[in-house]
Amino acid sequence: MTRNAIILAAGKSNRFAPFTYEKPKGLFCVKGEILIERQIKQLKEAGINDIYIVVGYMKEKFFYLEQKYNITLIVNNDFGKKGNLYSLYKAKDYLANTYICCADHYFSYNPFIDDNRDNLSYRACTYIKGKFREFAVECSDANVITAVTVGGQNSFAMVGHAYMNEKFSGIFKELIEKEIHDFGIASMFWEEFYAHHIQELTFYKKEFSENEILEFETIDDLRAFDSDFLLNVDSEIIQNICSTLSCNPNNIYDISIINAGLTNVSFAFNYNGKKYVYRHPGGTAGNLIDRQAELFTQLAAKEIGIDKSVITMDLRGWKLSYYVSNAKNCDFENFDHQLIVAMDYLHRLHAIKPDTTVKIFDNIEEGKKLLKIASATKGNLEREFADIILKVEKLYVFVKEDAKRLGYSLVLCHNDVYEPNYLYDDKNEIYLIDWEYAGLNYAANDIGCILCRYDWSKEQIERYLKAFVGHKLTKEEHRYYIAFIPISAFYWFCWGLYKGSVGDDDSFFFLPSYRNLIRFLDKALESYENNIEEKI
Repeated sequence: MTRNAIILAAGKSNRFAPFTYEKPKGLFCVKGEILIERQIKQLKEAGINDIYIVVGYMKEKFFYLEQKYNITLIVNNDFGKKGNLYSLYKAKDYLANTYICCADHYFSYNPFIDDNRDNLSYRACTYIKGKFREFAVECSDANVITAVTVGGQNSFAMVGHAYMNEKFSGIFKELIEKEIHDFGIASMFWEEFYAHHIQELTFYKKEFSENEILEFETIDDLRAFDSDFLLNVDSEIIQNICSTLSCNPNNIYDISIINAGLTNVSFAFNYNGKKYVYRHPGGTAGNLIDRQAELFTQLAAKEIGIDKSVITMDLRGWKLSYYVSNAKNCDFENFDHQLIVAMDYLHRLHAIKPDTTVKIFDNIEEGKKLLKIASATKGNLEREFADIILKVEKLYVFVKEDAKRLGYSLVLCHNDVYEPNYLYDDKNEIYLIDWEYAGLNYAANDIGCILCRYDWSKEQIERYLKAFVGHKLTKEEHRYYIAFIPISAFYWFCWGLYKGSVGDDDSFFFLPSYRNLIRFLDKALESYENNIEEKI
């Protein structure tokens, strides 16, 4: 009897960030072997040569396997939106007498060399003490699985692989073809789908000891099994950390994710009794970030003392910083002294002379770029917001002419100023962080960024403007600075549209940015148009 295998390798394994930003978990080196390669070898050792691997996330990293092991790759491009049931659906035509595996499993002994003489369909299970998140199973006296629940305690759980005989596979394939497009089905784990049809599909429980099948849930789990994991992970992240801190990978510990988005992943770690933060650039950062401008401004901010957290940064986008102990966001509404320091930081930044590597950050042009990208998934946004675009472009012409008349030139700006980017520590030291949007702009944009992202009252707006300018504004100054609220708002509104279009968080200020764009755009335009009419 011929048997085959399907290995599911499409997912991202977010719990293993930051390393899964460099390669899929199935390609991690554990105890000297690549996880998925070890599994392929074990299958072939058991005489299973027809092996199909469903790939999705960083699929190109797996391409070499076809030549090296004569396996077949199947592509699932919907891995980010659907569950692993959909990966199995993509491979449904190969379901027969089939082992179902996951790329990141580690089998201490070869489980595919078995004595399943009766060719029974089975699910590998392990008895787990205490609470667990895996699928718990109940069985009959004949070891037939009779019930499946998500999570359990002190019981058997589904761990590792499964085996479907030809009859089981035929029923499973028929069911999946019939239901895959029903609401919610494609988002399931394949075990959930099986549980929904447990009366039609008979799995036997095949028991394994806890040391025979390993499913690493966290980086710490993996390191507990392989103490040299960080030495062998072939990670540029680890290399960067070690070269900067002159440390050994095995001395890095307590890795914990702070933020994992599309533009960056940031994580904290400890070394030699100190805590650090490493930022690794994500795949879509190029649509938003000018790394050259960020690098210059970040290092300048370090030099003048407004961001003492940074240790070093590289033009490729990675950055190593000290962890700000007990960090909290500043609260400008309740603490005047924090607002005073925050505005002083901006003035010190604006006084820095930039070099030729720092480019202009044009709110309108940058916003329109993001709007165009977002249109690929959100419809023709340029047409939908054509009136707003026309007005804000017209306003920006007025503002730039006004800036010349008032003597305002382009200066080095942060361009992402608001409370979440001002931190203070347990010594009340304030840090201005996150310099990814830095570039040449009008200084008014930095205060405009604060004013456009909240639903401020008129009195609150006047307080911030006075704090920034340092005196009571003249009528002309007031018109100029108020005009930057819709100009800044336009960019952050477009930013929110872009973020939503790529499946990322569009942030709490997406709606307030739109509100302020509408609230101030016509008023700002009228203030300039009326001024022209008065002169005429």
